[in-house]
Amino acid sequence: MRLLLDTQAALYLWIAPERLGVSARVLLEDPTNVLLFSQVSTWEICLKYRIGKLPLPDTPEAYLRKRIRESDLTYEPISDRALFDTVSLPDHHRDPFDRLLLATAKSLKIPIVSGDRNFQKYPVDVIW
Repeated sequence: MRLLLDTQAALYLWIAPERLGVSARVLLEDPTNVLLFSQVSTWEICLKYRIGKLPLPDTPEAYLRKRIRESDLTYEPISDRALFDTVSLPDHHRDPFDRLLLATAKSLKIPIVSGDRNFQKYPVDVIW
């Protein structure tokens, strides 16, 4: 199964896996699943690091490259399809990063791993 991680889920996977939902943890630990880490999350982490909302032990570039490699995540670039799909999503969520992650999951037709309850209001499968 292919799964898209939202930014929070990826951070929990790396630093506090016990904070993941039980269903999410089981699927993330299954080596037969392909875990996607979106370029959207890279951008979000970089911006939060820059404004001081997300302390990291290293630069975002070094930290993310290491974590993505160690966790055997597949890097998912931002697609035009997902960008265009953000326009048609309902306005349950105003966060542009989350909207683009939801649109990515929708365009790829895969579940997203997220603890954000607002995600369940969208036409995507949410696992937590």
